[in-house]
Amino acid sequence: MNMRLTRTVKTKLNILPEIIKPTIEAYTQAFNYVCKTGWQDGDTNGVSLHHKTYRETRKYLPSQLAVSARMKATEALKATRTRLRKGQKATCPKSEQSSIRFDDRSYNVWFDRDEISILTIDGRKRFPIIIPEYFRQYLGWRRCSADLFLRRNGVFLHIVFEKDASDPELTEKVVGIDRGIRKIAVTSDNKFFNGGEIRKVSKRYERLRSVLQSCGSKSAKRHLRTMSKKENRFRRDANHKITKQVVQSIPQGTTIVLEKLDGIRQTVRLRKKQRGELHKWNFFQFQQFLTYKAEAKGICIEYVDARYTSQKCSRCGYVSRSNRQSQSVFKCKHCGFSLSADLNASRNIRQNYLDAICHPGRALVNAPIVASPCDSATSCPPCGGSS
Repeated sequence: MNMRLTRTVKTKLNILPEIIKPTIEAYTQAFNYVCKTGWQDGDTNGVSLHHKTYRETRKYLPSQLAVSARMKATEALKATRTRLRKGQKATCPKSEQSSIRFDDRSYNVWFDRDEISILTIDGRKRFPIIIPEYFRQYLGWRRCSADLFLRRNGVFLHIVFEKDASDPELTEKVVGIDRGIRKIAVTSDNKFFNGGEIRKVSKRYERLRSVLQSCGSKSAKRHLRTMSKKENRFRRDANHKITKQVVQSIPQGTTIVLEKLDGIRQTVRLRKKQRGELHKWNFFQFQQFLTYKAEAKGICIEYVDARYTSQKCSRCGYVSRSNRQSQSVFKCKHCGFSLSADLNASRNIRQNYLDAICHPGRALVNAPIVASPCDSATSCPPCGGSS
């Protein structure tokens, strides 16, 4: 069985935005029309929506782009329906400026002469492209879809490449990783990746944002938009750097275990001062970057339930909220074991996974958190249990 590696090559087109803007506007119109139709009819079936909307969108879009806009709209409607099923708020999907998704029938690219051909409302057009040197390592992979969009008065095309790779040969080594705000990542083998610089920069942006919001002028609002993008780029870069360091510190064939943090922003209870940090904490982006970097190195990613990992003693298994004496200090009320709170949590994450694989009936995610050694009749190296 082979796994599939995916990379996105980011290129820039050497054209003025005005050349491609009419096609983007027509594509956005079609996307919003399909979304509105599906929302009004409660319909998220792609075939049904195609029959309802194709004739109308075909009036101002080429056939392949009309189909592409319908497919994107269908995905947006299904995502909205999923949110509603979870009890979350959702409205009809709508885009101010949708990116255009191309497939093999609507674009082609020649990397030897840095040229691309894309489908527009005026037919096929050829444009020169700029491919950064770093991304040329992926040009030999299998080319898939591409997304074209406008950003900062430039035209960009993100091309997706895929490659099949053999599944990694796993060893018995398992590393639990606790993700946090002050410590971005802490591994169960005593490696700490600090987030102090990220918090420092974020606080500076927060103070500046407060001043600009109180001003309320057009210039202040323009500055706020620019600053928001700059902060997002900084956080993205920081996550790239830290995940790269984490993967480099872990041998090939290791299994990394993470907590499943879906819905944490809706379920966790924090003081008012801490809520801002929680909502700016982009743990999912960190997870995405860590996953694809780990897969490329031959490292497996698994998930376990996040419940009680910060309250349970990694030595005796005693669970109590009072065990967590402060943000950084853990001291067990039962056995007196003291340790860094984040390191203790990472060891619990690792042990929960080992308990799950030693007990096949226990699920990796949503499993009851019980601290007990393997009860098999023979020695069990993963969890340390013995007869």
